Amino acid sequence: MLKQMLFPITILSLAIALFYSWTLTFQGDPWLVTTGTNVLQILAGTLSFIWLYQAYRSAEARHKSFWLLLQLALILYTAGNWIWLILQFSQGTENSTILSSVVWLSSYLIFLVALIFKTRELSNEFSENSYLFNIAVFIITVASISFHYLINPVLELSGESWLITMTAIIYPVADITILLVVSILYYLIRKNKQQEVLLFLLVGFFIQIAADFLYVYVSYKEIYQPGHLVDMLWLLSVLLFGFSGYYSKSDKRNELWKLKSTANDKGTAFPYVSILILLMLVMHSYQFDFNGLSSGLLIIFIMVLGRQLQVLLRNRQLVEQYRYLAYHDQLTDLRNRSSFNEEIEHFLADYPTKQMALLLIDLDQFKVVNDTMGHHIGDLVLVKTAERLQAALDPDMLLYRLGGDEFIIVVLDATDEKCEAVANKLLDNFNESLDVDEYQINITPSIGISKYPEHGYTPEDLMKNADAAMYVSKEKGKNGYSFFNAELSQEKSRKMTIENALKKAIQRDQFILYYQPKVVLGTRKIIGMEALLRWQHPDLGWVSPVEFIPVAEETGQIVAIGEWVLEEACRQNKQWQDAGYPPLNISVNVSVLQFKHGKFLETVERILGKTGLDTRYLELEITESIMQNIKESKKILVSLQQMGIKISIDDFGTGYSSLHVLQKLPIDTLKIDKSFVDELDIDELNPMVKAIIDLGLNLDMTLVAEGIESENQMNVLIEHGCTIGQGYLFSKPVAPEDFEGLMQIPGMLAEELEHGIVR
Repeated sequence: MLKQMLFPITILSLAIALFYSWTLTFQGDPWLVTTGTNVLQILAGTLSFIWLYQAYRSAEARHKSFWLLLQLALILYTAGNWIWLILQFSQGTENSTILSSVVWLSSYLIFLVALIFKTRELSNEFSENSYLFNIAVFIITVASISFHYLINPVLELSGESWLITMTAIIYPVADITILLVVSILYYLIRKNKQQEVLLFLLVGFFIQIAADFLYVYVSYKEIYQPGHLVDMLWLLSVLLFGFSGYYSKSDKRNELWKLKSTANDKGTAFPYVSILILLMLVMHSYQFDFNGLSSGLLIIFIMVLGRQLQVLLRNRQLVEQYRYLAYHDQLTDLRNRSSFNEEIEHFLADYPTKQMALLLIDLDQFKVVNDTMGHHIGDLVLVKTAERLQAALDPDMLLYRLGGDEFIIVVLDATDEKCEAVANKLLDNFNESLDVDEYQINITPSIGISKYPEHGYTPEDLMKNADAAMYVSKEKGKNGYSFFNAELSQEKSRKMTIENALKKAIQRDQFILYYQPKVVLGTRKIIGMEALLRWQHPDLGWVSPVEFIPVAEETGQIVAIGEWVLEEACRQNKQWQDAGYPPLNISVNVSVLQFKHGKFLETVERILGKTGLDTRYLELEITESIMQNIKESKKILVSLQQMGIKISIDDFGTGYSSLHVLQKLPIDTLKIDKSFVDELDIDELNPMVKAIIDLGLNLDMTLVAEGIESENQMNVLIEHGCTIGQGYLFSKPVAPEDFEGLMQIPGMLAEELEHGIVR
C-alpha cells in the first residue's frame, strides 16, 4: 500500500513545494503570484487530463461515458484558467474575470453530471439505502453552516458587486449539490472494491468544495490575496482528479482478496459529528452564555450522545464477529462456501478481461480415514490439510473450504503453466505423512482445474467443470491433477446419471447376477462358480461393472449393493441345490467398504439364515487392501472361518500384499490375477506366476487362476501346479438359466477339491 501511495504523495509534495516557492519568492508582486498559480493550475489540469484519457482508453464500454464526462469538465476547468491567464497578460490584472467564472461554473455542472452518472450506475448494484439518513444529516449541517457564515452575511451587505453576490450564492449551492452526490458515492464505493480508485476523485471534490467555501469566506472578509491557501487547495484537487484516472487501470492485487465489510463503517459517525459541530457553533453564536437549564441540557445531551456511540461501537463489534463466523469455516478458519459464492461473483465482475482458474481439491480415501479412525481424527486431518494447502499458495491466490474434504483455490493470471506449477506444489506438499495425534496418516489430493473464460463464464459452470476434471484425476489413479476439456462434461454427466440411478437400481430390479464356472484344469469339469454383478439400465443399457462399481464405492452405495449380491447369490445357489443339482461352492466378491462396515458379520449371518444355504458352500472374495488394518481384519476373518465360510484373496499380487501377515490370516484360496495369466503367452516361465503358485501350495491354500483364454495358458498353469481356473476358454459369465444348462451336461461336474488337488 505504501508503494502505491508513494507516487501521488511525491507529485502532491512537488506541487506544494513549487506553489510556495513561487508565492514566497514573488509575494510582493500579486500579478506574478497570480500568474504562477495560474500556470501551475494549467499544468496540473493538463497532466490530470492525460491520466483521465488513459483511464477512458482502458475502461470497459459501460464505464467510458463517466471518464469522458470527467475529461470534458476538466477541459473547461483548465480553459477557465487559460482565459484568466490570457487576460492577465493582455489587461495586466490579477483578478479573475466574469468569463472565467462562467466557464468554471460550467465545468462544475459537467462534473456534477459525471458524478450523478456514476452514482446511478453503482446504485443499481447496491440496494441498501440506510446511508441516506447519514448523508441527509451531513448535508443539512453543511448547508446550515454555509448559509449562516457565508451566504446570509453577503446577502445582508448592500452596495456590493453582483459578482461577489453570485459567487456567494451560486458556487455554494453548486458545491453543496456536488457534495451531496459525492457523499452518496462515498458510501457506494465502499461496497464495490473495483471502484475504490474513485476515492482520489472524491477526496479531490471534498478539497475543491472546501476551497470554494474558504474563498467565499475570505472574499467576504476582504482578506484574500493571491497565493492564499485556497489557491493551493484548488491545485491539489485537480491533481487528485487525475490520480483517479491514473490508478483506474492499476492491478491492486494485494487488496483483491479483502472481503468488504460494513461493520467498520466509519460513516456512521457522520450524524454525531454533524450534531456536535452544530451544537458548538450554536453555543458560540450565543457566546457560551449558559444558565442552569442550558448547562444541564448540554450535559444530558452529551451523555445521551456518548451512550449512543457506545451502543454503536458494541453493535459494530458484534456484527463483525457474526460476519466472520458466517464467512469462515469454524474447523480450519479458512473462508467457507458462502464466502466463495460471494467473492467469486466479484472476481469475475472486477476482472472480466483477465484469466482466472479454479483448482478443486478432494482428498483421496478421506472417507475411509473418517470411518475407520473416527471423526475426531478426521477433523484433525482436515486442519493439517488446510495448513499444507495454505503453505503452497502465492499472495494472488485464495483458499476456501467448501465442506467435508473439499477445498478450492482461486488463482489469478492463470496460465496453464502457472496452474500446473501450483498443482505440482500441492501434490509435493502431501508426499510426507500427516502427524495426527499418535498416527502417521498418508493422504493425497486429487485436483480438478477449470479456467476462466475457456471453461465457463459463470461460477456455476467453472465449478461444475472443475468437479468433472477432479473426478478424472481420481479415475486416473488419484494423487494427481487434470484440466477440464469438453469430453469431460459428457463423462461427468454420465457419471452423475449412473450415481443417481444406482440409488434406485435395487428397488427397480435392474441388477442381475451372472455366474462364471470354476473348472478343473485339464478336465474342464465345473468345481464351483463365481457370482458376477450385471446392471441393465432402461436408458443406458448394459452398464459395465468397471464403470459403476467405482461410483458405488465412492458414494458408499456399494454396501447396500453388496448385501443384495450376497443374498441373491446364496438364494440362487440354495435354489439349485433344492432343485436337485449337485452342491457347488459359490464365490461372492466383497468390497473393502462392506468388510469394514460395522455390521458385516451380522449381515452374513442374517442372509445365510434367511436363504438356508450351508456355510461350506459360500466363499467370500476379498482384496489385499484388508491388510491395511490387519488387526481388525483378522478378527472378522477368524469369525467367518469359524462359521464355516471360505475366504479367498482376489487379484493376489496387484494390491497391498504383505507376506509377513498373509500366513497369519485364515485364508483358504489365492486367486492369480488375469494380468499375470496374460503374460504366460509371452513368457511361459514367468517367475511371478510360479512364485504365487509355490507360495499358495506351501501355505496349503487352494489356487485359482483367473482370465484363462488360451490352451497354452492352461497348460503352463498345470505344469506349475495350479489345478483350478476360470476364463473365456471354458465359459464366459452367463445368466442363471444358461448356467443351469451347463450343470445339466452329463459329466460336466467334478468331484470336490481339497487343497487344490482333485480327489
